[in-house]
Amino acid sequence: MFVDTHCHIDSYERHAGESFDTLLARLPHDSDPTIRPPEAFIHVACDPQDFDYARELSEKYENVYAAYGIHPEYVETETSDDEKRMVEMLSHPKCRACGEFGLDYHYGADTREAQTKLFERHLQLGLASGKPLVLHLREADDDALAILRNADLRNSKIHVHCFTGTRDFAERLLALDAEIFIGFTGIVTFKNAVNVREAAEIVPDNRMLLETDAPYMAPVPYRGKPCHSGYIPYIAKTLAETRKTPVEEIYRLCRENTRNCYGI
Repeated sequence: MFVDTHCHIDSYERHAGESFDTLLARLPHDSDPTIRPPEAFIHVACDPQDFDYARELSEKYENVYAAYGIHPEYVETETSDDEKRMVEMLSHPKCRACGEFGLDYHYGADTREAQTKLFERHLQLGLASGKPLVLHLREADDDALAILRNADLRNSKIHVHCFTGTRDFAERLLALDAEIFIGFTGIVTFKNAVNVREAAEIVPDNRMLLETDAPYMAPVPYRGKPCHSGYIPYIAKTLAETRKTPVEEIYRLCRENTRNCYGI
């Protein structure tokens, strides 16, 4: 069994032109035997406009949980009211984390200063909630580490989601004074993602998580198509090959890590 620890169900519905109910109905019967439905989903709402939909999803489906945060792409539009609503959502019984939030210099290099200030503020809000944190860190290694090292991370659980960095960045993250979990998506299957596979080789057994970031970055052989949670077996297979570990062991380890990080 496995859990998709990070997906965006609303975005999947828009990209795929298919409802979540339709996806759930067809996953167990897909013509590709590798595709399987997950045991549970963590739906991540990182646009304040999607908070209510995330709450409704988590209340409708027993195996859908939610995380609430504000993505760095909203650095110039998010408001104090948005932050207040985020904090309120963190107390919902189906909420499992605060996030995703963080830094993204790939698309937002011109807003670096504003992003770092927002990251610092949201990091404190997340830590105060006592929830696990979900971080989006893209092409911002040094600034991210400086901010994290300056915070009191003791006793916190942090999921660095959709890891795209280097082995060195993974090592420096894992050295932080927190339980750092590294999430691997379909990117690990991409031919040019050598850096991600090199990082996957050194992440400890008890710090790996499986995720899709659906509907983005579907794994090979479905690259370019809308990604969904049923593709996780392709991610697990590549992790097993990279780490020279039986795929059953990857599933077992990541399932236990999900329980440890998210209580699911």
